[in-house]
Amino acid sequence: MDPFFVKYIEQVFDSFQDGIWISDWNSRCLFVNKKYEELSGFSKEWMIGRKATSIVAEGIFDVAVNPEVIKKGEHVSGVQTLASGKLLSLDGYPIFDSGGNVVMCITFIRDISTITQLEDKLSHQKDILNTLIRLNNSAGLRSAGDDSDFIASPAMEAFIQKARMMARTDVPILLLGETGVGKDVMAKRIHSMSPRADQPFIKVDCGSISSTLIESELFGYVGGAFSGANRGGRIGLIEAAAGGTVFFDEIGELPLALQTRLLRFLQEGVVVRVGANTPKKVDARVVAATNKDLEKAVASGEFRSDLYYRLKIAVLNIPPLRERREDIPLMAKFFFEHFSKRYNRPMKISEKAREAFIKYDWPGNVRELKNMMQELVVTCPEDIVLPEHLSLGKAVANTVQAKPASSQDEFSFEGKDYHEIMRSMECRMLKSAIARCSGNMAAASRLLKMDRSTMFRKIRELEKHGFKVV
Repeated sequence: MDPFFVKYIEQVFDSFQDGIWISDWNSRCLFVNKKYEELSGFSKEWMIGRKATSIVAEGIFDVAVNPEVIKKGEHVSGVQTLASGKLLSLDGYPIFDSGGNVVMCITFIRDISTITQLEDKLSHQKDILNTLIRLNNSAGLRSAGDDSDFIASPAMEAFIQKARMMARTDVPILLLGETGVGKDVMAKRIHSMSPRADQPFIKVDCGSISSTLIESELFGYVGGAFSGANRGGRIGLIEAAAGGTVFFDEIGELPLALQTRLLRFLQEGVVVRVGANTPKKVDARVVAATNKDLEKAVASGEFRSDLYYRLKIAVLNIPPLRERREDIPLMAKFFFEHFSKRYNRPMKISEKAREAFIKYDWPGNVRELKNMMQELVVTCPEDIVLPEHLSLGKAVANTVQAKPASSQDEFSFEGKDYHEIMRSMECRMLKSAIARCSGNMAAASRLLKMDRSTMFRKIRELEKHGFKVV
């Protein structure tokens, strides 16, 4: 070999971007380059002369490929973990003498810590994406940006201001209120008003998830945790909400055993997947909601008192519609216009119908109001909603009946001739009779003192002209 080359071979090795370790047939270190000194944190002087097997025995390295390369006489690869946690990939190659005996081993070392971290991050993001897709397909995921169901009157502004102040913090929030008041919408609104608005919003319906699956759904599981489990494991809903908000709807339905685990998450910010032992730190803000009386549930042993008091730090009690009647016409108008556009049916609500809305107590609250507006747009035979088109209970119905039949807002004259107006009145009359008889056509014909065949003929004629009677 050229003496000039031998003179500068060490500098040549030091210019490599990979670390290099050269050992003899007994795994004793003969040379390491500068890059390996940087990677390992040990000096050349400390390593030269030491056996790789001894360094492993001392616990400084956990893996050495030199002995296996020398034994097998072939390329061997491995991954070495240093005490610092750094991961190094090892590729060892044998050096033979003229007789074919292994006399040395040269090992190339690369730092793969960054690559491994990136792979872990990509794998985690893939898990989150798969969870979000799964939730979306099962209607478990809700957009945090859609708060159109929550229309607030001036009287509700103080309530919204309180919610806005709470949203700026990271404390758990407990939403209380009757069914249908808009607790899930309020949860989304809190998320959208918080610093986490651009992060995930995950809704967990505690009442609809199977009791046998809820633990793995919330906390995830490792591969092989139970029969039928995904081989690679699965991320839980709490982990999927990392950086954002996890909303526990109907938290009063959460099993007691899961309440304990949720309490640990609230206190320590960690989750443990089913089948795993290592806790994982997760930064997710908790919003919970229920229409249950949790104090009674605590007294009866159905709900953990420590979890209740942990959730009770910030409470928002959403009042029912009957206690904020000024919101009713605003919401009715919003939903009615929304569905009119969706179904391409330009319609109006009469003043008397609006009065009936305000007088009604709405036991189903916002959900009932929204559903009724959709029903009216779809089924109302007129282009104006009248009191007789409503089914709002006896008290309101009695008030509605007092409305003069000749009131001008009952009819829409524009663009209609006499025959269309008469057909419209006939349709309303038939529809009202059928509704009063709970859909019984024979009873409706007797009420109208009309032959059944005549009634069916009139219904068919009206339907030909676009009127829906039944």
